[in-house]
Amino acid sequence: MGFFTRTAMDMLMKTTHPEINRRQCWNLHPHRKPCTECKDICPYGEQIFTRPNLVKDWDPCTECGLCVSACRSGCIIPSPEQVQRDTSAADTDNDTIWIGCEKSTRKNSMVRTCISALTWETLAYLALNKKIVLDLTPCGECENDLCAAQLRKELTRLVDFFGQPMFEARFTLAYEPDEALYHVKELSRREMFEQVSHGSKSGTKKLLQMLPGLHSEDDGGVDFRLLLHQRTKQLKASMETPLKYGYYLPNFTDKCFGCGKCEKACRAGALKLEDLPDGQTRIVITPWKCSECEVCVASCSNHGIDGMKLRQLTTLGPVSVHKCTKTLCKECGKPIAPGSVDGVCTVCRIKARTKKRQEEAAARAKQLREEREAKKAAEEAAKAAAEAGADAAETAVQMAAAPAETAAAGSVPAAAGSVITALTPEKAVPAALDETPAAAPENTAEKDVPDTPKND
Repeated sequence: MGFFTRTAMDMLMKTTHPEINRRQCWNLHPHRKPCTECKDICPYGEQIFTRPNLVKDWDPCTECGLCVSACRSGCIIPSPEQVQRDTSAADTDNDTIWIGCEKSTRKNSMVRTCISALTWETLAYLALNKKIVLDLTPCGECENDLCAAQLRKELTRLVDFFGQPMFEARFTLAYEPDEALYHVKELSRREMFEQVSHGSKSGTKKLLQMLPGLHSEDDGGVDFRLLLHQRTKQLKASMETPLKYGYYLPNFTDKCFGCGKCEKACRAGALKLEDLPDGQTRIVITPWKCSECEVCVASCSNHGIDGMKLRQLTTLGPVSVHKCTKTLCKECGKPIAPGSVDGVCTVCRIKARTKKRQEEAAARAKQLREEREAKKAAEEAAKAAAEAGADAAETAVQMAAAPAETAAAGSVPAAAGSVITALTPEKAVPAALDETPAAAPENTAEKDVPDTPKND
């Protein structure tokens, strides 16, 4: 096989680093403080992650799996190689699996960068197949507080999942170098060939699962929680009294009315709302898909989900957790709270309120426009009346000034006639007593002028 062919096959068959599903990241949901757990716990966090949900370069990645176990929302998907490496110990012939970190001086069957790199789902899957011995001898001297806190978190979750009695029966915590030492079971020739054949079949199955195009769209690739679900289903089918496992699921209250916000917020598709024939709606959760991220709790605005509650399940398949009766909105038909007074949803109420305000604003604007037009018309009428009054006054002045001008024009002959009349007193008296218009004195004066020489 040539170099390029080998490289192409390695790229096809191997994925040397985890993958990030950004749609499921906690930082894309409403929160007060951003999550940086994957970046903080990674030994090369500054070189790999530019932001917690955005990768700059995967080259420094050693595929330790710390970011996978630390991710609170399950958005970091492990590579198929990592899944095969972490779960392959379940196919061995030994009844016990010894797990330790690289700093341990003991001999263990599984050696990882840190025990906390194994997710609690992986440890639970291995514990359902074999007994587990956890080598914790280097943990007391470890300076990485984040890994220690993550390990305590994983062990606490395992106790909740199995219960205290079963956890103590399946797990052994070795704090001293001489506790639960590693030993290899001697195999006969037949057992050896059976083991090789079984390992070959298991390896071929894993390789086929890694080929592109053979994954189920619903499964989204091989996942630790899916393997755990398959194992619990097998145990339930083979046991008369199935075991019960503790799993944290959303705790729905009576305030839930099936609005569907939690279903939209769940990026993993673990939560579904189903309408029943009797008019009720039930909420179904698939536990193995649920990462216990509590995004659905944060998305509920009606306090219909009261945190996460530990439930005892026989398998991790779909389970119904709540039933409710929907009350639909009169306007749009969406679910609303049963105690709604007006019978409409919040969106329709806001729309009606906005429409009412718009109508009031339009009526107010129309009223102001009419007032402005009436005021403008009154001003124009007043202006027209003022102009008409000014014209009438001017006309009256002109009319009053016309007789004065006429009287002024006739005063000059009258003055001349007065002089003449003064010379002839006998004719002045009839002129003064005459009630004829002003033209009469002029005529009299004109008649008296020729007579003046005779009097001289």
